[in-house]
Amino acid sequence: MDNQIADRVTRWFDAYATPGDVFLPLVMVDSGNQISSGDVEFNAVYGAMIENSLDRETKAGMTVRTKRVDDILQFNVTLTNTSGETLSAANNATLTTLLYRQPNNSTGVPWVVRGTTTAIQILADGHTGSTSFEIDIRFLDMDRIHWLVIAEAQLDGSTTAYDTLQAVTGE
Repeated sequence: MDNQIADRVTRWFDAYATPGDVFLPLVMVDSGNQISSGDVEFNAVYGAMIENSLDRETKAGMTVRTKRVDDILQFNVTLTNTSGETLSAANNATLTTLLYRQPNNSTGVPWVVRGTTTAIQILADGHTGSTSFEIDIRFLDMDRIHWLVIAEAQLDGSTTAYDTLQAVTGE
């Protein structure tokens, strides 16, 4: 909740359509397609959310190439839209990139250290487009940094919940 990176908490609240209180932890899968809050049997609830996610059909194809140039990590993303909708500013289509650090030991958890969001320009269903962007990696131990690129949008006329179209990870 504190010092959030790349607007992930906002994605959770976009999906939360019920008025009332929420409690930590806030759990989200697929950019807000599934959310949970408060004290729950975490392994069961989150595990079921992940299983449901794995059973879903992807809505885009994506390849990501990275190249390190000094203190910059360059990303070149190719996205093929198979969502059934045109991706654009009208449905807030974005590529969200998160850099996360691996823990020091097997019981630790990874944490996000940098992130950025890049708008997807108009990309009609069935078409492929490319975009490039950079993230400053100064002061990061790149031996322990991995990245995740998420293509996401508010589909089917949603003005609340986002959905993950595709995600790709690497190091």
